[in-house]
Amino acid sequence: MKPREELIQDYIDKVLSAEDKELFDMLYESDAEFRAELALQEEITDLLTRRLSSGEQALRTTIAEVDTKYRREKGKVVSWKQWLIPVAAAACILIVAKFVFFPSDTALYELPEMRSEVVRGNQSSEADSYERAVEAFNAKDYPKSTSILLELSQTDEAVLQYQFYLGLSLIGEKKFDEAEKYLLPLADGESVFQQEAIYYLAVALMESEQADQAKERLSNIDQSSKIYDKAQKLLDKMK
Repeated sequence: MKPREELIQDYIDKVLSAEDKELFDMLYESDAEFRAELALQEEITDLLTRRLSSGEQALRTTIAEVDTKYRREKGKVVSWKQWLIPVAAAACILIVAKFVFFPSDTALYELPEMRSEVVRGNQSSEADSYERAVEAFNAKDYPKSTSILLELSQTDEAVLQYQFYLGLSLIGEKKFDEAEKYLLPLADGESVFQQEAIYYLAVALMESEQADQAKERLSNIDQSSKIYDKAQKLLDKMK
């Protein structure tokens, strides 16, 4: 029978075989400790996923080495507690390194406030929907604002403001690949949203571990842009 910790990791990695899936389901239903182990490992995995960036590749490698050593040292599988503790310790090192040696300026990633205004014409239902999106976005209820803005952008693709804030809302949801889809045309265009779209496209690219592309985008922001100084700070942070 496959060891419990391997079952858990294979489940998280979505590589369980049909046979292992049956065993996993049985343990999940009948064993409270197994469920606790799963929850803990999912939490650590989620933490690492959110914290890792391209500038932390060395620590990523360290964690992988710790994982390999403690899970399969000399062909022996150790207990989940023995294995999880060093991995968790490596995660802590990662976080300390990021915030002590590479301090984060959250303002560089902070989304701007969505402006409240009637976008176009006297279509009250459209204006009402936009205002609901504004309220949700500024309250950081990004799933709600995304849903409303997606509907608005599909209704009227000519309103670039919908696309811009939809891209930002998707960043708020950490759906960076989807955000790129809406911000890229604006960044490559000539609208009033171009410069800010370039900046937040770079943020999405950086969070998707495409650092070189992010740097290239940031380098293209005009010196006359109100977001230029912020872009330079982000570039400096990425060096």
